[in-house]
Amino acid sequence: MIKPLTSLRFVFAFMVFMSHNILFDKGTNPFLHHLFYEGCVGVSFFFILSGFILTHVYQQGFKENKISKGAFYVARFARIYPLHILTMLIWVYMRKDHPLNEPYITNFISNVFLVQSFYPTDEIRFNTAAWSLSDEMFFYLLFPLLIAWFATMKRKFVLGFTLAGILVFFLCPIFNGTKNQEWFLYSYPPVRLLDFVLGILFYNICQSVKGQDLVKKISPTLLELSAIVLFLSFYMIAYFIPEVYRYSMWYWLPVGVFISVFYFQAGRISKFLSNDTFIWLGEISFAFYMFHAIVLWYIRRTFILLDISIDKPIIFALGLILTIVVSGLSFKYFETPANKWVKQKLSKYLLVKSSI
Repeated sequence: MIKPLTSLRFVFAFMVFMSHNILFDKGTNPFLHHLFYEGCVGVSFFFILSGFILTHVYQQGFKENKISKGAFYVARFARIYPLHILTMLIWVYMRKDHPLNEPYITNFISNVFLVQSFYPTDEIRFNTAAWSLSDEMFFYLLFPLLIAWFATMKRKFVLGFTLAGILVFFLCPIFNGTKNQEWFLYSYPPVRLLDFVLGILFYNICQSVKGQDLVKKISPTLLELSAIVLFLSFYMIAYFIPEVYRYSMWYWLPVGVFISVFYFQAGRISKFLSNDTFIWLGEISFAFYMFHAIVLWYIRRTFILLDISIDKPIIFALGLILTIVVSGLSFKYFETPANKWVKQKLSKYLLVKSSI
């Protein structure tokens, strides 16, 4: 476990929470509205971190044939699918008054198979946060192939990423203002695959440039502060950047550097983030991400039924506290045992070793 990166998962999950619970009106407080809305950068962090961490955990094992593709797929499926199905079924209950029309059934099936991000729709998405799991599952399927490609053809791998990045850069203004700009540039798995691939590249950069030596030459705490300042600078300046670029590309450099610096866990900020409480929050961050919209929906629904007018900050605070409580309970009593059970059953059925 890379403790600072584990803890930081909650920070960025909280930023996503902020983006779904904006306290300031865009018309009267545009910049403060931006600071909340821009919390969607948390998704970019998770995609890049996913590529980074999976490479850290599996790259050498794949190279030495110590880890099979089957074991990898079982581990990743067991990690995300049980909680996805639970939260999806909760959303089905929440929206039980929705007519069982064709779009509803189509989206239900696509959610079950985690392919909902491959097409745009204005219809119900169930647990909307699960769109990113559709992307993640796509990344997982390709990961062994990407690692094999990187191991044998590093230059072509980097060239492929560069050309794909340039293509997306030129597609951004074309999609600007169109109905499907957010879907294509923010949700579409082949486009967001670039974030994941960037994580693979940043991990290997950390290994090749002898980052440990760099950390010894420069104050590690200063490096961590610089990474934070770099990220916050991009976050603030994003107010002036067209949204089509902010969906992903704008944050590639600051998020990649941010993750890379804290990977070495050498500075005082890393030590602070290695506190048991922060690590626990990081461990429940997946459940926090998956449950936050559900908790907010029930809070708002409750106050509507009680005919009580409530201020946004109170909903924000209640939502945060209750989501942490629900996530902690889910992590201990559902997510962890379900992960273990699914991994054991699938490993036995597929005859793969479940050692990861």
